[in-house]
Amino acid sequence: MVTLYQFEISPFCDKIRRVMHVKRVEYTTREISMQDAVTKVRKVNPVGKLPAIEHEGRHFGDSTEIAYYLEERFPEPRLIPSDPRQRGLCHALEDWADESLYFYEMYLRFTLGHNAARWVPVLCANDSELVKRAARFVIPRHMKAILVKQGLGRKSRKQVVADMRRHFEALEGMLSGGAWLLGDDLTLADIAVFVQLFCICGAKEGAAALAEFAGVARWMERVDAATAKPDAGRKPAVA
Repeated sequence: MVTLYQFEISPFCDKIRRVMHVKRVEYTTREISMQDAVTKVRKVNPVGKLPAIEHEGRHFGDSTEIAYYLEERFPEPRLIPSDPRQRGLCHALEDWADESLYFYEMYLRFTLGHNAARWVPVLCANDSELVKRAARFVIPRHMKAILVKQGLGRKSRKQVVADMRRHFEALEGMLSGGAWLLGDDLTLADIAVFVQLFCICGAKEGAAALAEFAGVARWMERVDAATAKPDAGRKPAVA
């Protein structure tokens, strides 16, 4: 049994849940509150970030590290291509999702007031009322500070939305003529990109952009269906 320590609304935690769904891995989740994030997370991941997993007495942090561990322990169905070129492209697309698209979902969901009003309470759903009240002001400012250092936070909203739309356009082009990002099968690249776009589309600006790109929308539906939680009657992997 795998134990997943998570913020449920984190795209990186969603990535790992979906990998385990595809591989039929039995798991349980431990939801971490914002106020416990520093103290409890470092007990399972010294870096202090989520997701983190515990499996057979061992702990793993970082969604990429976890995904590769799960691929090794639960190899079927394969999500990381064996062909060197496809494997390299899979890594590049996952890194694009993790290190670029992620900051767009952060910007849109947590620094724009009309979106933050929806998502900050979800992020802090397991916290005390005092933390929830403080989070309405602290979380957007904290996210903004991160984004200023990263660079996206120094752009205007108009520039950010235009950049985001170019990412949608690029993805539409990559999907032309194919059901998946790499070849004929679902891979980790599809999951990694999907979870970031899913969060981006939780913001009004992201949903509006998706409406312009029918190919991306259809692909998102395919990925969502292929990585949904298995039916209760399906036998999971329990290694």
